[in-house]
Amino acid sequence: MDIREPASGELKHRMEVRKRSDKPVGPGLEPQFTLVCRRWVKVEPLGTATYANAQQTKTGVTHRLYCRFIPELQSDFEFVSRNRVYRVRRPTDLAGRQVWSVVEVEELGPVSREEGRPNGKLSFD
Repeated sequence: MDIREPASGELKHRMEVRKRSDKPVGPGLEPQFTLVCRRWVKVEPLGTATYANAQQTKTGVTHRLYCRFIPELQSDFEFVSRNRVYRVRRPTDLAGRQVWSVVEVEELGPVSREEGRPNGKLSFD
């Protein structure tokens, strides 16, 4: 499959890009987030063949995002938009040119309004 640069009209979703770090708190972990930037993003759900392959390899990839290049993008980053959180799984730049970032992500679900993170706290019970 040939991946092309997104047209300006395809960048429809305004997203925050944040870096997640987990700090120990008692018997669990408390996530802390640092805002890195905001980007207009094209959100593309994976096709059935790609999605099935991702499930078989246990990568959890559900969507592909396209945005202007984000330097040093890594798997501890998340994209947040419209009360949905997407965790970065495989960040790359399009055609090696550092103009566009193409990011395979896993949708984690809705953000908890009270705590600002998906599905409450992570703890080890």
